[in-house]
Amino acid sequence: MRILVADDEPITRMDIIGMLEEKGLQVVGEAGDGFDAVQMCRQHRPDVVLMDVKMPVFDGLTAAEKIIQEELARCVILLTAFNDRETIERAKRIGVMGYLVKPIEERLLLPTMEVALAQSKRLRQSRRETDLAKRQLSESRMVQQAKGILAKREGISESQAYQLLRQMAMDKRVEISVLAHTLLDQERRSSDVAFVKERLMREKGLSEAAAFKKIAERASALGCSREEAACRMRREMERGS
Repeated sequence: MRILVADDEPITRMDIIGMLEEKGLQVVGEAGDGFDAVQMCRQHRPDVVLMDVKMPVFDGLTAAEKIIQEELARCVILLTAFNDRETIERAKRIGVMGYLVKPIEERLLLPTMEVALAQSKRLRQSRRETDLAKRQLSESRMVQQAKGILAKREGISESQAYQLLRQMAMDKRVEISVLAHTLLDQERRSSDVAFVKERLMREKGLSEAAAFKKIAERASALGCSREEAACRMRREMERGS
């Protein structure tokens, strides 16, 4: 367990570090204010940050919020003499994993850190599982959409389109979701060209050929593809309407 101690009172820091080292734990750094605590976490990436609440520059809660948001440590435990409801509620909102009231009792220090680390591990695992489920759902939706586009384009059933999509993915040695994303991107780009073409024909009274020429001229001026130029033109048209 690698620990960083942040407290603006040097004697308090020394006492806490002494307790930790007696238990054979590694203190990777100590900070006298919240700003230094954040910087040291960026440098050392500790497992546990023992963070005083009332400190100069950044107070402990502000520093803890920054550390948690940027995932600079596995967990943060607050150390404070102020056992008030407002502090506790804010600590819960920002994701603090533990809370110890000063003066720190040595018998509570290690159990509090162990529980906080265990909770942090479970939370990270839960987040990973949630992110995986969201990614799988997104990929499934992309495959379904790509299957429909391919079926319509090739004049085949969706079942046949799915088999074709799988075969194409195998031939190119990519995941089917990667190929589906590419097909959807192509469809979106084609849709942008069709949208801009029809808008130019309707609003400017251009022929189809003249509308395509207008898109090609914009692409040449921007130094990009016709599809990218159409995408920009569509955004401009939609903002103006």
